[in-house]
Amino acid sequence: MATPWPQQPAWPTPFREHATRLSTYLQDALTCIDRTQSQPVPADLVKIIIHGTLTFILKVQHAPDLSTVCDALSILQTEAKATSDNTARMLDAVKQELKTELKNTTDTVHTIAANVQLNIRAGEEAKTAAKEAAEVGKASLEMARRIKNAGPQTGGALSYAAMAARGATLAGTSNTQVPRMPSSQTQREVVVTIRDPNTVQSLRAMNPRNLNAHVERAIAQSGNENIASIKVLSSNQLKSGDLSIKTATSTDIEALKQFADDWVHRVGNRATLRITTYGIIAHSIRTSTIDMTRFEETRNQLLLDNKPFIPQAEIKYIGWLTRNAPTKAASSIIIEFSKPEDANKIIDEGLIWQGEVFQCERYERQCRVKQCFKCQHYGHIGTQCKATIACGYCAQEHESRDCPSKLDRTIPRKCATCRGEHEAWNYQCPTRKEERAKAKAAYDMRPYYHPVTETGGRVPLEEPVTATRRSRLTQAAVSTQPTPITRNRSQTGRGQKRTNAGTTVDPAEQQNPPTQASGSQRPQRHIMPTRRAMEANGNSTRRTQGGNSQYMEIDSDNEA
Repeated sequence: MATPWPQQPAWPTPFREHATRLSTYLQDALTCIDRTQSQPVPADLVKIIIHGTLTFILKVQHAPDLSTVCDALSILQTEAKATSDNTARMLDAVKQELKTELKNTTDTVHTIAANVQLNIRAGEEAKTAAKEAAEVGKASLEMARRIKNAGPQTGGALSYAAMAARGATLAGTSNTQVPRMPSSQTQREVVVTIRDPNTVQSLRAMNPRNLNAHVERAIAQSGNENIASIKVLSSNQLKSGDLSIKTATSTDIEALKQFADDWVHRVGNRATLRITTYGIIAHSIRTSTIDMTRFEETRNQLLLDNKPFIPQAEIKYIGWLTRNAPTKAASSIIIEFSKPEDANKIIDEGLIWQGEVFQCERYERQCRVKQCFKCQHYGHIGTQCKATIACGYCAQEHESRDCPSKLDRTIPRKCATCRGEHEAWNYQCPTRKEERAKAKAAYDMRPYYHPVTETGGRVPLEEPVTATRRSRLTQAAVSTQPTPITRNRSQTGRGQKRTNAGTTVDPAEQQNPPTQASGSQRPQRHIMPTRRAMEANGNSTRRTQGGNSQYMEIDSDNEA
């Protein structure tokens, strides 16, 4: 009978179980060999034993060394401890910095509180002084009324001053306060500003009929019953990509402005309603007194200083007239109001800033030279330009800032507009001279006031300003002033104080009744003779523009 040799086992993956099973198999094989000493050992059995042994040896060799694992754990522990120490030191440093910052903040708060107390005391003193000034103003008004009502003392011809005091209209003298309505188209127009280029292109692809229908759909789909039935007469896309929308009545335009949030966004992506502003220019402002980066602070101070005359005003923009203004000791600033009445009031009364009064005039964008930084031609700006780009130094087809010859004065220049040997923005350029002449002509003929929609009150005249009127940019109508007060030119004397703005000699002739408390006081202002007084001397003695009056700078900064 054959000897039952052990069968081939399945070797498990864990090397410890493999060792146990291999040991059992070897013991069984050895027992069989002892029983059958005369029989040879089968080759298959030897092969199984060798294969199991080799597999066990490989598993043992690939098993991790415990000493290596211990070393790795020791290194990790050391690094963790170092990281913990660094974190603790950083936290201590942060705590120390926070304590220092908290102390500095506390000191700053205490300083601000002390300054507030000082300002409160100064405000109370200013109110007391304002009340005293108001009493002086009332006395001056009463005196002016008596002078007006007294009339001439002799039976001879009335003088110009007497005629003016009695409110008479003189021959050859125009009344700047005659109301005149602004352009009816302006009252029936609203402009939608679009800042998304894709929307601009999609609207530009529409014909006028489709564009008008698109705007009407945007209004109708607003769901607002106050504007849903408004009829749009025309919708024109401007060069800038914005939309000019006109309706049948100005009432419809006011409704569209009031409920703009309900329909404007339906016109296109990033579409907003353009808010109309009314600007003035104040001359000779010291640049060191205004920081244009602090808009809210400057705006609040301007509104506070001018509150006696524009108590409900809203300022939308403040900026220098030219780019290089901060490099000068004094320059002109642009201030834009939300209401034309406030801008016109400042034109008449002047702008108060830090205890001084500055002459003002209406700001008109059309009175400035507009040059494109892309093609160097005039009449438009770069964002509206579709022409080929041209360098302002050499007239080649690249941007001016990338011109390789702009720093080398030995290389001849070439104008992109007149082809002359100079830069495109040179003042000697014939084309630029023509544009400056056009802007100067527009400046000379521009209206003196901003147009005001008639609301039952008087409306300033939108009167073209001639050369004679330049000599008095801030003069109000003669019928609203007492006898002119001349400037005190003594070394120690001070200029006469004017009464509160908004009050007139005759209450029946008031255009802007006072809305400020009687405690308001206006800083000193030197008053010049009225325009009418100068014109009454004869047309042959009328002033020219070469006088001492200041003007808006016609030439604007090049965009490049």
